[in-house]
Amino acid sequence: MQIRVIPELKFVILQLVATGILFIVLWKLLYNPVSRMLEQRKERIQENITNAEGYKEEALRLKEEYEMKIAQARKEAQDIIESGRKRGEEIKENIVAEARDEAKNIIERAKREIEAEKEKALLEIKNQSADMALLIASRIIEEEIGQEKHQKLIDKFIDEVGSQKWQI
Repeated sequence: MQIRVIPELKFVILQLVATGILFIVLWKLLYNPVSRMLEQRKERIQENITNAEGYKEEALRLKEEYEMKIAQARKEAQDIIESGRKRGEEIKENIVAEARDEAKNIIERAKREIEAEKEKALLEIKNQSADMALLIASRIIEEEIGQEKHQKLIDKFIDEVGSQKWQI
């Protein structure tokens, strides 16, 4: 048996031919399907990138639209708050005006009541003065006066009591 470091030429050639045939067969059987699969994958990836760009543009458009809606909603909320504040001021002014009117009415009513009480007190004073005057006059004048003359004196006294001479 011989050990050779370099193989025989016929085995090398046979090995090269077998490798070549295997290469051609694999090329025919595997290269075209694999390259088609890689091409399809490349197209899908490109399509996904294109779709992603479209989605990104749509997302940016929606974002701008939502930001505009949010700004509009904030403005509407601010307008509602301002309107409510103005309405509150109007209500406050109405309440204050009503309170002033009510106070004015109360003061007027109190003045009328005071005036009525004053008139009542003056009338009572007149009546008491008339009674006192009558009593004093009856004691001072001892003479007999007729009913008619007596009534005239009472009426004159009452008129004088009601005039400026007797008013406080």
